[in-house]
Amino acid sequence: MIFAALGIPGLFSAPEARLAPAVSAVRVSPTVKAVNSALPWVVNIGTQELTRVNDPFDLFFNQFFNPHYQRQKPVSKFFPLGSGVIVDPAGLILTNYHVVQRASSIEVRLLNGKSYPALMVGHDQPNDLCLLRLKGEFLGAEALTAASFANSDDLLLGETVISIGNPFGLEHSVSSGVLSAFNRSLSEGNISFADIIQTDAAINPGNSGGPLVNLDGDLIGINLAIRQDAQGIGFAIPLARIELFLSYWLRPVHFSNCYLGLQTDGMLSEGKNGGLCLPELLANSPMSKAGLQAGDEILLLDGSKVTRRLDFARKFWSIKANQVVEFGLAGGRLLKVQALPMPEDMLIRTRLGVSVQKLTPALRQAMGFTDDINGLAISELLQQERFSMQRNLWRDIIKRGDIILEFDGKQVPDTDSLASILEESYSGQTFRMIVISINHLRRTYQPLAVDVTLN
Repeated sequence: MIFAALGIPGLFSAPEARLAPAVSAVRVSPTVKAVNSALPWVVNIGTQELTRVNDPFDLFFNQFFNPHYQRQKPVSKFFPLGSGVIVDPAGLILTNYHVVQRASSIEVRLLNGKSYPALMVGHDQPNDLCLLRLKGEFLGAEALTAASFANSDDLLLGETVISIGNPFGLEHSVSSGVLSAFNRSLSEGNISFADIIQTDAAINPGNSGGPLVNLDGDLIGINLAIRQDAQGIGFAIPLARIELFLSYWLRPVHFSNCYLGLQTDGMLSEGKNGGLCLPELLANSPMSKAGLQAGDEILLLDGSKVTRRLDFARKFWSIKANQVVEFGLAGGRLLKVQALPMPEDMLIRTRLGVSVQKLTPALRQAMGFTDDINGLAISELLQQERFSMQRNLWRDIIKRGDIILEFDGKQVPDTDSLASILEESYSGQTFRMIVISINHLRRTYQPLAVDVTLN
């Protein structure tokens, strides 16, 4: 670890830190307090690379046993990519999309030195944000420390801000500066922003995805980039964008096969009583049948206040099928809603972004297939939602009328078989799909294997 752990009662200290004598109160500045508050929810993100190294006994072995045999063994090495922020104690990590977009595997290292593999749940490429989920159970005593969030409009020009991250692989490095400006314009490749935070806190390669923190120890932005031709000019994605991204992705439909009734891209709005107003709900959904409707103002979710979309999202995403959720409405009404498993057609549409129908004998004959061909015909490719921008290159290959023969190594002769595979799935997983791609002009049929990343 690169940071210096302080022997101050009540402040976080690294496991390997030596005990230090008590320090004077004047040294425990607001910056020191903010750093120690934020450190536990900052992570380092990397990937594992296999390298081959010579055995230290090579010389002895080769000289006496087999001079033509080179003893080498593969060793796994952590290659740093960037930084991230824990946004939920159950193991959800926020970072920049560009940090992990080319990684074949993702590993997240916590402040205590423990490492966990991670899976991309969702990302928003235009805003360069990405949500990861650690593989593991983080419940009870194992729950992680999650970030505390500032208010999105609570920024002061010139206030002290702190950047924490993994620059050049130097884990949990801390730098400080001031908030130099907000609402800056920035263009990087095909990404454009008009509301970026500018700071002179040192942001170097590897800081990307890490937090920009105020003196309350609250997250105000995600570090993004630096100007290559300048010193002391760094940029961070503002909290307003982060909250919008998280409120979209932190929903049960992305993590399990259950739903309550929110439209996929429906966003809650601010209410008159300090709560959140519901958008249009799905017809005949659990929420609609329980009496909830668009415009109802939610003040409580399972007894917890929800004054901002982020509050709602952090309570909402982990709901499971058959769980009963209580909504407290303005005016004192309390309504209980039971989450239900998604119907088969909804599950397929949600995960794959397509509608399918069984390849019936009549349809098989009309398309010129033999009787031994069984599968699902793609009847519609649904328009991708606002943030539903997974690595869906397969959607540029597949077209309406193509036939799905296998999914995850299993035949899918009907919707039941495909839905059963998707029941335990969640956003970000990748499956191999075998399809027959049809060229209607030339009347040709080509079998294809495509890797599908689920929404």
